[in-house]
Amino acid sequence: MMNEKWDKYFFGELTEEEKRELFQELEKDETTKREFAEMQNIVGLSGLLPREDDSLKGERNLEALMSRQEKKLKRKRVFQIIRYAVSAAAMIALTWMLAWYMFVGSETPSFTEITVPKGQRVHLILPDGSEAWLSSLSTLKWPSVFSSDARTVELNGEGFFTVTKDASRPFTVQTKKYDVRVLGTEFNVYAYSSSEKFETDLLSGKVRVSSNDDPEEIVNLLPNEKVSLVDGKLIKSSSSFGGKQYREQGIYDFEELTLGEVLERLEQWYDISFTVDDPSLMSKIISGKFRQSDQIETILKAISRADLFKYKIVSQREITIY
Repeated sequence: MMNEKWDKYFFGELTEEEKRELFQELEKDETTKREFAEMQNIVGLSGLLPREDDSLKGERNLEALMSRQEKKLKRKRVFQIIRYAVSAAAMIALTWMLAWYMFVGSETPSFTEITVPKGQRVHLILPDGSEAWLSSLSTLKWPSVFSSDARTVELNGEGFFTVTKDASRPFTVQTKKYDVRVLGTEFNVYAYSSSEKFETDLLSGKVRVSSNDDPEEIVNLLPNEKVSLVDGKLIKSSSSFGGKQYREQGIYDFEELTLGEVLERLEQWYDISFTVDDPSLMSKIISGKFRQSDQIETILKAISRADLFKYKIVSQREITIY
Protein backbone atom coordinates (compact mmCIF):
# COMPACT_ATOMS: atom_id res chain seq x y z
CA MET A 1 0.00 0.00 0.00
CA MET A 2 2.85 2.40 0.85
CA ASN A 3 4.57 1.69 -2.48
CA GLU A 4 1.33 2.50 -4.33
CA LYS A 5 1.11 5.84 -2.50
CA TRP A 6 4.71 6.60 -3.45
CA ASP A 7 3.94 5.88 -7.10
CA LYS A 8 0.90 8.14 -7.07
CA TYR A 9 2.85 10.91 -5.31
CA PHE A 10 5.67 10.98 -7.86
CA PHE A 11 3.20 10.86 -10.75
CA GLY A 12 1.22 13.74 -9.23
CA GLU A 13 -1.92 11.66 -8.63
CA LEU A 14 -2.41 12.34 -4.90
CA THR A 15 -4.76 15.00 -3.61
CA GLU A 16 -3.48 17.62 -1.16
CA GLU A 17 -5.09 15.73 1.73
CA GLU A 18 -3.56 12.42 0.60
CA LYS A 19 -0.14 14.10 0.45
CA ARG A 20 -0.52 15.33 4.02
CA GLU A 21 -1.49 11.83 5.14
CA LEU A 22 1.53 10.37 3.33
CA PHE A 23 3.97 12.72 5.08
CA GLN A 24 2.33 12.05 8.43
CA GLU A 25 2.89 8.33 7.87
CA LEU A 26 6.52 8.92 6.88
CA GLU A 27 7.12 10.76 10.16
CA LYS A 28 6.34 7.56 12.07
CA ASP A 29 9.29 5.61 10.65
CA GLU A 30 12.78 7.06 10.12
CA THR A 31 13.89 4.26 7.79
CA THR A 32 10.88 4.64 5.51
CA LYS A 33 11.25 8.42 5.56
CA ARG A 34 14.91 8.12 4.54
CA GLU A 35 14.09 5.71 1.70
CA PHE A 36 11.39 8.10 0.46
CA ALA A 37 13.92 10.95 0.43
CA GLU A 38 16.33 8.74 -1.52
CA MET A 39 13.64 8.07 -4.13
CA GLN A 40 12.98 11.82 -4.35
CA ASN A 41 16.67 12.26 -5.11
CA ILE A 42 16.38 9.73 -7.93
CA VAL A 43 13.36 11.52 -9.37
CA GLY A 44 15.13 14.87 -9.08
CA LEU A 45 18.20 13.44 -10.79
CA SER A 46 16.10 12.05 -13.62
CA GLY A 47 15.00 15.61 -14.36
CA LEU A 48 18.63 16.61 -14.86
CA LEU A 49 19.35 14.06 -17.53
CA PRO A 50 19.49 15.42 -21.10
CA ARG A 51 16.39 15.11 -23.23
CA GLU A 52 16.28 13.01 -26.41
CA ASP A 53 16.30 16.13 -28.58
CA ASP A 54 19.74 16.98 -27.16
CA SER A 55 21.05 13.90 -28.99
CA LEU A 56 22.79 12.64 -25.86
CA LYS A 57 22.71 9.07 -24.58
CA GLY A 58 22.11 7.91 -21.02
CA GLU A 59 18.66 9.45 -20.43
CA ARG A 60 16.61 7.63 -17.85
CA ASN A 61 13.05 8.87 -17.64
CA LEU A 62 10.73 8.93 -14.69
CA GLU A 63 8.48 6.12 -15.89
CA ALA A 64 11.41 3.71 -16.05
CA LEU A 65 12.43 4.60 -12.54
CA MET A 66 8.93 4.27 -11.20
CA SER A 67 8.33 0.93 -12.93
CA ARG A 68 11.09 -0.44 -10.74
CA GLN A 69 9.40 1.04 -7.71
CA GLU A 70 6.13 -0.61 -8.77
CA LYS A 71 7.84 -3.99 -8.48
CA LYS A 72 8.31 -3.23 -4.77
CA LEU A 73 12.08 -3.21 -4.80
CA LYS A 74 13.81 -3.69 -1.52
CA ARG A 75 16.05 -1.07 0.01
CA LYS A 76 19.17 -2.75 -1.34
CA ARG A 77 17.85 -2.44 -4.87
CA VAL A 78 17.00 1.23 -4.28
CA PHE A 79 20.64 1.90 -3.45
CA GLN A 80 21.65 0.08 -6.64
CA ILE A 81 19.41 2.40 -8.64
CA ILE A 82 20.96 5.40 -6.91
CA ARG A 83 24.46 4.21 -7.79
CA TYR A 84 23.38 3.64 -11.40
CA ALA A 85 21.81 7.10 -11.62
CA VAL A 86 24.89 8.76 -10.19
CA SER A 87 27.08 6.80 -12.61
CA ALA A 88 24.89 7.83 -15.54
CA ALA A 89 25.09 11.44 -14.42
CA ALA A 90 28.86 11.24 -14.36
CA MET A 91 28.98 9.77 -17.86
CA ILE A 92 26.99 12.66 -19.27
CA ALA A 93 29.03 15.24 -17.37
CA LEU A 94 26.44 16.48 -14.90
CA THR A 95 28.63 18.24 -12.41
CA TRP A 96 26.38 18.92 -9.46
CA MET A 97 22.91 18.55 -8.08
CA LEU A 98 21.83 19.78 -4.67
CA ALA A 99 18.60 18.38 -3.28
CA TRP A 100 17.72 17.96 0.34
CA TYR A 101 14.58 17.18 2.27
CA MET A 102 13.73 18.47 5.75
CA PHE A 103 11.15 16.71 7.90
CA VAL A 104 10.68 18.73 11.07
CA GLY A 105 7.25 17.58 12.18
CA SER A 106 4.05 16.34 10.62
CA GLU A 107 2.58 19.85 10.54
CA THR A 108 5.56 21.31 8.71
CA PRO A 109 5.96 20.34 5.03
CA SER A 110 9.20 19.01 3.66
CA PHE A 111 11.09 21.14 1.15
CA THR A 112 12.99 20.26 -1.97
CA GLU A 113 15.80 22.43 -3.31
CA ILE A 114 17.54 21.76 -6.62
CA THR A 115 20.45 23.60 -8.20
CA VAL A 116 20.92 23.03 -11.94
CA PRO A 117 24.46 22.15 -13.11
CA LYS A 118 26.17 24.49 -15.55
CA GLY A 119 25.29 23.85 -19.17
CA GLN A 120 22.09 21.98 -18.26
CA ARG A 121 18.38 22.72 -17.91
CA VAL A 122 15.79 20.98 -15.76
CA HIS A 123 12.08 20.33 -16.18
CA LEU A 124 10.11 19.99 -12.93
CA ILE A 125 6.49 19.24 -12.08
CA LEU A 126 5.50 20.93 -8.83
CA PRO A 127 3.03 19.50 -6.27
CA ASP A 128 0.03 21.36 -7.77
CA GLY A 129 0.79 20.20 -11.31
CA SER A 130 2.47 23.46 -12.33
CA GLU A 131 5.60 23.09 -14.45
CA ALA A 132 8.95 24.83 -14.26
CA TRP A 133 11.87 24.89 -16.67
CA LEU A 134 15.07 25.98 -14.90
CA SER A 135 18.13 27.37 -16.65
CA SER A 136 21.78 26.64 -15.89
CA LEU A 137 23.00 27.42 -12.35
CA SER A 138 19.45 28.24 -11.21
CA THR A 139 18.11 27.14 -7.82
CA LEU A 140 14.46 26.48 -6.99
CA LYS A 141 13.04 25.61 -3.57
CA TRP A 142 9.45 24.44 -3.06
CA PRO A 143 7.38 22.54 -0.46
CA SER A 144 6.28 18.98 -1.07
CA VAL A 145 2.74 20.11 -0.22
CA PHE A 146 1.52 23.66 -0.86
CA SER A 147 -0.57 25.32 1.84
CA SER A 148 -4.33 25.64 1.58
CA ASP A 149 -4.24 29.35 0.71
CA ALA A 150 -0.97 29.92 -1.17
CA ARG A 151 1.61 28.34 -3.48
CA THR A 152 5.06 29.81 -2.98
CA VAL A 153 8.42 28.86 -4.50
CA GLU A 154 11.83 30.53 -4.16
CA LEU A 155 13.96 31.17 -7.26
CA ASN A 156 17.56 32.24 -7.67
CA GLY A 157 18.25 32.25 -11.40
CA GLU A 158 15.97 31.89 -14.40
CA GLY A 159 12.78 29.88 -14.65
CA PHE A 160 9.92 29.51 -17.13
CA PHE A 161 6.68 28.62 -15.33
CA THR A 162 3.38 27.20 -16.56
CA VAL A 163 1.08 27.57 -13.57
CA THR A 164 -2.01 25.48 -12.92
CA LYS A 165 -4.96 27.79 -12.36
CA ASP A 166 -6.29 27.91 -8.79
CA ALA A 167 -8.09 31.12 -7.89
CA SER A 168 -8.12 30.27 -4.17
CA ARG A 169 -4.34 29.83 -4.00
CA PRO A 170 -2.17 32.43 -5.75
CA PHE A 171 1.18 31.19 -7.07
CA THR A 172 4.16 33.33 -6.07
CA VAL A 173 7.75 33.17 -7.27
CA GLN A 174 9.93 34.81 -4.64
CA THR A 175 13.29 36.23 -5.77
CA LYS A 176 15.93 38.23 -3.91
CA LYS A 177 14.37 41.63 -4.66
CA TYR A 178 10.96 41.02 -6.25
CA ASP A 179 7.96 38.72 -6.01
CA VAL A 180 5.97 37.57 -9.07
CA ARG A 181 2.39 36.60 -8.22
CA VAL A 182 -0.10 34.83 -10.49
CA LEU A 183 -3.20 32.64 -10.47
CA GLY A 184 -2.64 30.62 -13.65
CA THR A 185 -0.39 31.65 -16.50
CA GLU A 186 2.84 31.23 -18.49
CA PHE A 187 5.71 33.53 -17.67
CA ASN A 188 9.49 33.72 -17.46
CA VAL A 189 11.51 35.14 -14.55
CA TYR A 190 15.17 36.13 -14.78
CA ALA A 191 16.60 36.89 -11.34
CA TYR A 192 20.08 35.61 -10.55
CA SER A 193 21.31 36.94 -7.20
CA SER A 194 24.76 37.40 -8.78
CA SER A 195 23.34 39.80 -11.40
CA GLU A 196 21.74 43.23 -11.15
CA LYS A 197 19.38 42.27 -13.97
CA PHE A 198 15.75 41.41 -13.22
CA GLU A 199 13.15 40.67 -15.87
CA THR A 200 9.74 39.03 -16.15
CA ASP A 201 8.08 38.22 -19.49
CA LEU A 202 4.39 37.29 -19.60
CA LEU A 203 3.02 34.98 -22.31
CA SER A 204 -0.51 34.37 -21.04
CA GLY A 205 -2.71 35.26 -18.08
CA LYS A 206 -1.84 38.04 -15.66
CA VAL A 207 1.02 38.62 -13.21
CA ARG A 208 1.81 41.18 -10.55
CA VAL A 209 5.44 42.06 -9.81
CA SER A 210 6.14 43.73 -6.47
CA SER A 211 9.26 44.95 -4.70
CA ASN A 212 10.31 43.40 -1.40
CA ASP A 213 11.81 46.73 -0.29
CA ASP A 214 9.09 49.11 -1.49
CA PRO A 215 5.49 47.83 -1.10
CA GLU A 216 4.21 50.62 -3.34
CA GLU A 217 6.37 49.55 -6.29
CA ILE A 218 3.96 47.25 -8.14
CA VAL A 219 3.69 46.48 -11.86
CA ASN A 220 0.82 44.51 -13.40
CA LEU A 221 1.48 42.73 -16.69
CA LEU A 222 -0.79 41.54 -19.50
CA PRO A 223 0.20 39.02 -22.21
CA ASN A 224 3.15 40.05 -24.40
CA GLU A 225 4.35 42.56 -21.83
CA LYS A 226 7.46 42.45 -19.71
CA VAL A 227 8.95 44.36 -16.81
CA SER A 228 12.68 45.06 -16.46
CA LEU A 229 14.84 46.67 -13.81
CA VAL A 230 16.27 49.87 -15.31
CA ASP A 231 18.35 52.22 -13.15
CA GLY A 232 16.82 50.75 -10.01
CA LYS A 233 13.20 51.06 -11.20
CA LEU A 234 10.74 48.58 -12.71
CA ILE A 235 9.94 49.58 -16.30
CA LYS A 236 7.16 47.95 -18.34
CA SER A 237 7.51 47.39 -22.10
CA SER A 238 6.31 45.11 -24.89
CA SER A 239 7.65 41.54 -25.02
CA SER A 240 8.31 39.04 -27.78
CA PHE A 241 9.67 36.27 -25.59
CA GLY A 242 11.08 33.38 -27.62
CA GLY A 243 12.46 31.26 -24.82
CA LYS A 244 9.96 28.41 -25.03
CA GLN A 245 12.04 26.78 -27.77
CA TYR A 246 15.07 26.97 -25.51
CA ARG A 247 13.21 25.42 -22.58
CA GLU A 248 11.79 22.53 -24.58
CA GLN A 249 14.59 21.85 -27.08
CA GLY A 250 17.68 23.44 -25.57
CA ILE A 251 17.91 25.92 -28.46
CA TYR A 252 18.65 29.51 -27.55
CA ASP A 253 17.40 31.91 -30.22
CA PHE A 254 18.28 35.55 -29.54
CA GLU A 255 17.25 38.50 -31.66
CA GLU A 256 18.67 42.00 -31.45
CA LEU A 257 20.42 41.58 -28.10
CA THR A 258 23.53 43.43 -27.00
CA LEU A 259 26.77 41.53 -26.80
CA GLY A 260 26.80 42.33 -23.09
CA GLU A 261 23.50 40.50 -22.56
CA VAL A 262 24.66 37.47 -24.52
CA LEU A 263 27.96 37.26 -22.66
CA GLU A 264 26.10 37.40 -19.34
CA ARG A 265 24.01 34.40 -20.39
CA LEU A 266 27.09 32.48 -21.50
CA GLU A 267 28.82 33.18 -18.19
CA GLN A 268 25.87 31.66 -16.31
CA TRP A 269 25.51 28.63 -18.57
CA TYR A 270 29.17 27.70 -18.72
CA ASP A 271 30.45 29.05 -15.39
CA ILE A 272 33.11 31.15 -17.11
CA SER A 273 34.24 34.77 -16.93
CA PHE A 274 34.63 37.24 -19.81
CA THR A 275 37.03 40.17 -19.79
CA VAL A 276 36.11 42.82 -22.40
CA ASP A 277 39.04 45.06 -23.36
CA ASP A 278 36.88 47.54 -25.27
CA PRO A 279 33.71 48.52 -23.31
CA SER A 280 32.08 49.88 -26.48
CA LEU A 281 31.77 46.29 -27.74
CA MET A 282 29.19 45.53 -25.03
CA SER A 283 26.54 47.61 -26.81
CA LYS A 284 26.97 45.90 -30.19
CA ILE A 285 23.71 44.30 -31.37
CA ILE A 286 23.85 40.67 -32.45
CA SER A 287 21.42 37.87 -33.34
CA GLY A 288 21.95 34.14 -33.48
CA LYS A 289 20.80 30.65 -32.61
CA PHE A 290 22.65 27.79 -30.92
CA ARG A 291 22.14 24.80 -28.66
CA GLN A 292 22.92 25.06 -25.00
CA SER A 293 24.83 21.79 -25.38
CA ASP A 294 27.26 23.43 -27.84
CA GLN A 295 30.81 24.08 -26.72
CA ILE A 296 31.57 27.67 -25.74
CA GLU A 297 34.21 28.03 -28.46
CA THR A 298 31.72 26.88 -31.10
CA ILE A 299 29.31 29.60 -29.98
CA LEU A 300 31.97 32.32 -29.90
CA LYS A 301 33.12 31.39 -33.39
CA ALA A 302 29.58 31.65 -34.69
CA ILE A 303 28.72 35.04 -33.18
CA SER A 304 32.11 36.60 -33.97
CA ARG A 305 31.91 35.91 -37.72
CA ALA A 306 30.45 39.36 -38.37
CA ASP A 307 33.82 40.78 -37.28
CA LEU A 308 32.22 42.52 -34.32
CA PHE A 309 34.91 41.24 -32.00
CA LYS A 310 37.71 38.74 -31.51
CA TYR A 311 38.35 36.48 -28.54
CA LYS A 312 41.16 34.68 -26.76
CA ILE A 313 40.70 31.68 -24.46
CA VAL A 314 42.98 32.45 -21.51
CA SER A 315 42.05 29.40 -19.44
CA GLN A 316 39.23 26.92 -19.00
CA ARG A 317 37.12 29.56 -17.22
CA GLU A 318 38.48 32.82 -18.55
CA ILE A 319 38.02 34.37 -22.00
CA THR A 320 39.09 37.78 -23.25
CA ILE A 321 36.97 39.70 -25.76
CA TYR A 322 38.73 42.41 -27.83
